[in-house]
Amino acid sequence: MASSLINLKRFQILFLILLAIFLIVQAIFSLQWQIAHDEAPLLYEAFLMQNGAVPYKDFFDFQMPGSYIIYYLLGTLSNFGPFRIRILDVLILASIIFITYHALKKINKTSALIAGILFGLKYLQGGPALSLQREYLILIFLSLAIFIALQENLSFNHRLILGFLFGLAASIKPHSAIGLIPIILFDLDSAWIKKIFYYALGFLILVVAIILWLASTNALSPFFDIALNYWGLYSQINGELVILSSTERLSYILNLVWRFGGHALWLIPATFAIYLNQNKKTYLLASLTLCYAIYPAFTGQFFPYHYILFIYFIILLASLSITHYPLSITHYPLSINYLSSILFLLTLFITIRPSQTFIRQLNNQPIVTSSDRAIEIANFLEKNLETGDFVQPLDWTGGTLLAMLETRALIATEYVFDFYFYHHISNPYIQNLRNDFINQLQDSMPRFIIEVTSADKPWVGGDDTTRTKFPELQNFLDENYSITIQKDDYVIYELDDRP
Repeated sequence: MASSLINLKRFQILFLILLAIFLIVQAIFSLQWQIAHDEAPLLYEAFLMQNGAVPYKDFFDFQMPGSYIIYYLLGTLSNFGPFRIRILDVLILASIIFITYHALKKINKTSALIAGILFGLKYLQGGPALSLQREYLILIFLSLAIFIALQENLSFNHRLILGFLFGLAASIKPHSAIGLIPIILFDLDSAWIKKIFYYALGFLILVVAIILWLASTNALSPFFDIALNYWGLYSQINGELVILSSTERLSYILNLVWRFGGHALWLIPATFAIYLNQNKKTYLLASLTLCYAIYPAFTGQFFPYHYILFIYFIILLASLSITHYPLSITHYPLSINYLSSILFLLTLFITIRPSQTFIRQLNNQPIVTSSDRAIEIANFLEKNLETGDFVQPLDWTGGTLLAMLETRALIATEYVFDFYFYHHISNPYIQNLRNDFINQLQDSMPRFIIEVTSADKPWVGGDDTTRTKFPELQNFLDENYSITIQKDDYVIYELDDRP
């Protein structure tokens, strides 16, 4: 039996090396990816911040303050260059893997190695559309939190830092702080009031700092205005971009939350991991996995990137199911250990695969994203934009903002997207946004207005929505602009009778 165990260990080592090589190769190929999807709007807003704009006050968006801050840092460090952004992306991934290894090695080193590698492969599997999503950036803080939480003994400074880390996560997406609940519960025994105080203090330090920043920049009132009036409207939009009633929304959430975003197969090795590792640390990881399994239900949209946190924790937990040394033959039959490892490997082979983008790269095919459209628009702006000209996008993730970022074009109004003008159109708040948008257009009279009309534009469907430009905007365009470029997927309007 000793020789078979040695051979099994050698197989594990070889397998880890092959997975690591696969990850490194994909990471190198990912350096060719262009800015895509949600990256472009957030990086363009970071560019506006570099030019003195303040979120909520100087441009309208409904993200949390932490999103702007972290994207501002990414934009500053990369100077908005695609290759530098991809370098930062890979460095963040390497950091998460490194922290994860040092957190999980307290339980098992082999599991720690494979967990980080597998998460990296699952992240890259999502391709450009998943890169640098906010849930991924939140993992910088959550992985550090896990590293601290899995310590043998927590000091009050540890609890203060844990609260602060979850405060950072919440500043990007508030419900990401749900993981702090099991960490606190697993830590409560004696002196529980003092412990909770330190967690709360660490969390509130970040919250107060952000409130002071918003107040000092006169952005606090606009932030609360958006939070109170727009967040509720946006929350009624589901993952198919359809507005649902309260009853329909509940049914939609209950129908999808138990599907785990197509990642339910990982529950099999995760269950074995709990059975084979009946200890406090494993139970904590299982509780965190459960928290982030229901995390997507908070938004009710279930987009693929909402599952990044669940994927991370379920892989960490499932990795504890592989056979390790010395085998726990005194506690469990040898067959259980082998079965657990086999099921883990089967799950891995079924669910881990290269991204479609990576496959196209291997076949020397173009990387198909909205950046192709952005290149055309950027070329046009580069040739025609003059000093002092403003541009207004009628777009969201369709490439216009990426083109404006590449050419450093300044926006004409506070409204970076037109998405919110076309849902809940009878709501007074949306009508006020429309009126304010038209007033700002009339004041600025931008040189170019660029409208993306392609099928991949994120239109909202359902009751009280439209895909037709609202009358005031259409009249403004008819009276003041002519079409200078019309393609199947976008239109560029140019101001008539420029002075």
